[in-house]
Amino acid sequence: MRSMAERRIAVFTGSRSEYGLLSHLIAAIAAEPEMALQLIVSGSHLSEHHGSTLAEIEAEGYRPAALVPLSLNESPQRSMVALAAEALAGVGKALEILKPDLLILLGDRYETFAAASAAHLNTIPIVHLHGGETTKGAVDDRLRHAISQLSTWHFTAAEPYRERVIAMGHPPELVFNVGPMVLDNLMNEKPASRSEFEKRTGYRFGHKNLLVTYHPETLLPDHGVAGFEALLQALEGLTCHVLFTHPNADAGNDQLLALLKRFVYHHPESSWAVPSLGQKLYLTALRLFDAMAGNSSSGLIEAPFLGIPVINIGDRQAGRLRHVCVRDVASQKHAIAVGLEQQLEARRSVCRATNALMPCETPTKAILSWLREGPGV
Repeated sequence: MRSMAERRIAVFTGSRSEYGLLSHLIAAIAAEPEMALQLIVSGSHLSEHHGSTLAEIEAEGYRPAALVPLSLNESPQRSMVALAAEALAGVGKALEILKPDLLILLGDRYETFAAASAAHLNTIPIVHLHGGETTKGAVDDRLRHAISQLSTWHFTAAEPYRERVIAMGHPPELVFNVGPMVLDNLMNEKPASRSEFEKRTGYRFGHKNLLVTYHPETLLPDHGVAGFEALLQALEGLTCHVLFTHPNADAGNDQLLALLKRFVYHHPESSWAVPSLGQKLYLTALRLFDAMAGNSSSGLIEAPFLGIPVINIGDRQAGRLRHVCVRDVASQKHAIAVGLEQQLEARRSVCRATNALMPCETPTKAILSWLREGPGV
């Protein structure tokens, strides 16, 4: 085992949402004199088509130890199989050079699974965050469990998730419930004001305001396009201002993005779109907007802590724990329209999550304390 002064901690990030959840942990590791942060950046961070969010990482003062670009800008879009193969080869090469003592991964995306496979084949132990969760409407569901099986240590977002990871065969003493990583941002970040949010995004608040984050539903033949079309049709009859964030880099995102841009083009006075808000502005939006709609995990994890009413469309997030502020609706125009009207009128006080969900310390403090103790690597 290396001395603490020599320990190298690699962290992989392949998407804007994942980086936002990891940002406090990354900063804490970078500030530790006995740890050397090795940040491996890939996926949509390096794609102009998805907002080139590497610039946001560099603006925070980080110089990535490795960049692993994927062919996300090609047309027609490459398959997730081809992209995962690129990630496996690229991350594998980076790990061979960096030789970290451990690799920290969050979540369930295909590029994260590729990174886990590369680390496992390089005999580098893995720390997995947010394992044990379920999203039955996406290929990510089994990828998440596969990443858990390749990992040595686990930090989950809720006790039922911890129990699920243990039921998969992992020793209980290596599985810790620390709460969702978003708690670091919620407990430490100061939100932007309405005027600052408008200035930074170009959005203009109306009497009612709706945030939409809709991603491909990868287990459906049409990748959830029909559900998104139903949402857009429901929005036609709604009087409110709408801010769309772009879909993630899963298969089918190009079709969703084309529909999104067409809608915004035809509704310039009431709709706006941004490739990425970043974690801080996204949480600000959840504080300032009247409701959220889509099929993102943020509607089931982040939103309840801020009390924003949520419309969750379709089955992409089937299996996740639900709070009372989340209303599940079918991918049909009428169901979505009724849900939107009700949630836009809902009271935040009814929806706000109980403080009992808040742990005594943030996930980053718990994980950093564990890292300081020097796990057996």
